Amino acid sequence: MYVVDTNILIAVASGEDRGALFADIVEGDNRIIGSEMTLAEAPHIIRKYVKEGYIDERAGHEWLRKIQTSVDEFYPIAPDAMEVLHESLRLNHSAYDMFNFVLARRYRACMVSFDKTLIKLCVQEGLDVCTEVNF
Repeated sequence: MYVVDTNILIAVASGEDRGALFADIVEGDNRIIGSEMTLAEAPHIIRKYVKEGYIDERAGHEWLRKIQTSVDEFYPIAPDAMEVLHESLRLNHSAYDMFNFVLARRYRACMVSFDKTLIKLCVQEGLDVCTEVNF
């Protein structure tokens, strides 16, 4: 089971080169879970791509559809808000990321992210991680 952060999902949906590293995880037969926060973050990121002229609106909608179908189950954010706040304060990290962190910890899922700070926190806290490695 995997928790895949929004930037990885965008990279895979858009066909970015670095997204290819994770396409097997996201597009394979793996179970992908995520926070509903993804459904807020993804349109925000996609909007930036459209406004900057990198893609058109049609492509943005297609990316979002791919993201929505890549995640097998979205978990609501309200039940986790207090735990997320606690972890965000304890680990001094973005509450947005902590929604996925909390899910990964709860379900012993592997966290998939480009975010080096988040990955470092996950390793520090004993979670499994999957990320790109720079040599």
